[in-house]
Amino acid sequence: MAELENTADKVKGTAKEAAGTVAGDDSLKSEGQGDQAVANAKDAAANAADSAMTAASDAAGSVAEKATVVKEKTTDALNSSRAAASEARSTVEDKVAELRQATFDSLSDLDEGDTRKAGAAIAAVVAAIVLFFVVRAVRNR
Repeated sequence: MAELENTADKVKGTAKEAAGTVAGDDSLKSEGQGDQAVANAKDAAANAADSAMTAASDAAGSVAEKATVVKEKTTDALNSSRAAASEARSTVEDKVAELRQATFDSLSDLDEGDTRKAGAAIAAVVAAIVLFFVVRAVRNR
């Protein structure tokens, strides 16, 4: 609607300018030129507003796309970290089970007079206990 009004103002200004030129009326001619200048300024303002809205819309779309990419990458990294933590937990649990079994095997093979085996068994028990608490600490994170 504003575009139609601006076109009407341009035509009106052109008519006034032409009438002023034909009649030799500089005031009417200047008034016509002024009407045209106002209409042109309104057109320029409308075009600038349209350009600003388009640029803002494009920027918002670009930001939304980049936010989606960041979200996807963050989700992938989180899932990868969870999988690695789960694998590490499983590996530690397997090692603790192996140490536990080795400890029980050592204790079952132990003779009363074999102090070396007793020392190894105690060391294995201590290692199993330490690993147990390490696994527990990792799980509680």
